[in-house]
Amino acid sequence: MSRHSTPLLRVRRPFAIPLHARRLMLVSTLALMLLPAGCTATGQQGNEPSRQARFFTPVQMQPQEPSPRAELIFAQLKLDRALATNDRDALLDAADRLMRFSTGPLPSSAPLVDAAIWLLAHEHEADAMPLILKASEKMPDDLALVSLRADLLIQQNERDKAITLLRDFAEKHPKDGQAQAELALALLRSGQNDEAMTVFRRIPEKQLNPQIRFAYAQALNVSGRFTEAQKQLEIAVKEDPEYSEAWQLLALTLEELGNRAKAGTIYRKLLENDPENRSARLFLIRLLLQDGRTESVISTVAESQDPVQFAVAAAAILVDEKKLDQADRFFERLEQQKDMPDGLYFYHAALLYESNTDEARALSLLDNVSSRSPEYDKALRMKVRILYEKKRFSEALDTLTEMRLLHPSDVEPLLLTAELYGARKDFKAAGKAIDEALRLQPDNEHAAFQHAYLEEMRGNRAEAMKLMEAFIVKFPDNALALNYVGYNLADENRELDRAYALIRRAVELAPDADFILDSLAWVHFRRGELDAAWEEINRALDASDKNNPHDPAMLEHYGDIAAARGDVASARQGWKNAMDLFSNMGYEEDAARVRLKLEKL
Repeated sequence: MSRHSTPLLRVRRPFAIPLHARRLMLVSTLALMLLPAGCTATGQQGNEPSRQARFFTPVQMQPQEPSPRAELIFAQLKLDRALATNDRDALLDAADRLMRFSTGPLPSSAPLVDAAIWLLAHEHEADAMPLILKASEKMPDDLALVSLRADLLIQQNERDKAITLLRDFAEKHPKDGQAQAELALALLRSGQNDEAMTVFRRIPEKQLNPQIRFAYAQALNVSGRFTEAQKQLEIAVKEDPEYSEAWQLLALTLEELGNRAKAGTIYRKLLENDPENRSARLFLIRLLLQDGRTESVISTVAESQDPVQFAVAAAAILVDEKKLDQADRFFERLEQQKDMPDGLYFYHAALLYESNTDEARALSLLDNVSSRSPEYDKALRMKVRILYEKKRFSEALDTLTEMRLLHPSDVEPLLLTAELYGARKDFKAAGKAIDEALRLQPDNEHAAFQHAYLEEMRGNRAEAMKLMEAFIVKFPDNALALNYVGYNLADENRELDRAYALIRRAVELAPDADFILDSLAWVHFRRGELDAAWEEINRALDASDKNNPHDPAMLEHYGDIAAARGDVASARQGWKNAMDLFSNMGYEEDAARVRLKLEKL
């Protein structure tokens, strides 16, 4: 019997609010414009009378080459422009000019650091490292550049090189507390907590500025020394009351020490000063949820600039704590607030649907998401998914029509339409939708797969295999197609070595796919490798939830392999479960075939 897996309808999950982000880019200055001019515009020395009438020779009247100072000013302006417009080529050219036209060290490494961080943030790492190295040659004693090189090495898992780089710099600058702190933080990130603490303790008290105290507090927190961390942070915020990151870490430290009320006060103060401080709002929401203060959470979410995302974050915290009922009620209360975005209904529906709580209510909530909402498209997709699972195909197709109007050049709604028509066995309509998808995107991998698989659904196995063979030549890393060809070769008991190779590759691409593990078990069975087949079929059942299997073909294979090994009890159980599941799914011919196996056992 043929067994395979069709592409599932997929719902895009809610966007997850990140709990941390890359280092913020530094703000460059036009310090280069303040370099000594040397000469006046007329070529006079600065102390020469500037109003004295002069005559110019023809040579003097010729256009002059721009001075190095003018080139540097132009490069800085070009760099600022490139950063503002996200222009990689202009940025690299400006950075090159800054280094090429400076006769000595630049007044500040900030412009080059800005450029390197922009490149890293925009995934141009191959451009960033050469720039950092070249800038470091120009300014070998610049801590910002050394720290940036170390950060990049750590990201590349070259922690030892990063620590050596920072250690060498710190030894050359024993009185630079910031250099010692950078070394200590790198040690901390590498798990060398004790050595990091040793470095911090060696920094003289007079060198401990707010930034170093903040770094020191981070190390103390990691070591579980919260009282000492509190002390360092309190000094830091006293010396720099605007240091929001230090205030935030102080609040987190106070939470660890059990002083939740004071921590909450700090979070609120941070939000008063900066309502857009997302992390402070998230930490306050978490704190309020832990204290069971739902009404305060609702007001904290409602007064934000982005209530939908903060609502999702709050609900996620409750879900992680297995408090689904509270998450449900939280959404209900928030939806009752005035002027709430209707995108909330989508995430509320997602909660109900993904927790298998109430699909009918989820559908009702999705209807409240307007076409003006950013979540409208996701709501349509989820609605299609639920209607499909409930076999309400006509309504699902109507919803897909809305999606196609929303995305006339997108092939995904067409492929979903084809899948729905296929489920209704309307293969002509399914083929028409796939053809339209291929017309829009001739090289679309999913459309090409469905085009080949449609022949299988029509019962034309030979044509399906022909198309799938051509498909895997063009798309050699498509696990579904590799599995399809490999399984059918094994099922027909031919080209078993090739079948094994194809399915092994499919397993590498999708190691947790239960139906592909089942195919691997089946090809082992066909090759007479019963022990390997038994191991893989059990892996497949474990992956599919052994106590609640959903694939009758897998259960039949389990029985077949058990019978071949002489395990009558397991064979009987596998075939019995397969027969019942085939019958429940309406596949009576398959159920009858398995029944015969049981009768002959």
